[in-house]
Amino acid sequence: QRLVNDFAGMLDAGEVNALERKLVAFDDSTSTQISIVTLTDLRGYEIKDYGQRLAEKWGIGQKGINNGVLVLVKARTESGRGEVAILPGYGLEGAIPDIMCGQIIDYEILPAFRNGQYYEGLDKAADILMALARGDYPADKLTGKKDFTALAPLIIFIIKVRSVIGWQRPIGARG
Repeated sequence: QRLVNDFAGMLDAGEVNALERKLVAFDDSTSTQISIVTLTDLRGYEIKDYGQRLAEKWGIGQKGINNGVLVLVKARTESGRGEVAILPGYGLEGAIPDIMCGQIIDYEILPAFRNGQYYEGLDKAADILMALARGDYPADKLTGKKDFTALAPLIIFIIKVRSVIGWQRPIGARG
């Protein structure tokens, strides 16, 4: 079983082999499997559903630990749009949360794909997924943006206080 399966023909043989070597070395050193699959047809399934079925059927990751990641690419065809999904197994959901999967797709894979650089997008995604699985890749490094979600309660508090006292019309003002 290979870790890179390019059924859509998006990569040349050298690119497939380079990704395969990288992913096999990572699997050997960490026991975490990352698999990349490209195809042209999802056979009527949503991409995430198809990917979950494929990951289970192929046994990506270690049995019982579920420490595999599937990068699934449905290539754009004349009859359909392209789609990408990154599906971490349950054993990696803490290290690779859904929001990070979305950011990898949005900030790394899709921009490269739009320029016809399929290998570059998948290679960069593999690098980031490996770093996340090892626990040495902070979330803000991917986007270059800081996470301000910790400030949300303060912002909500300010808005509520402002709405109670700050939005009132001063005495004697005309409206």
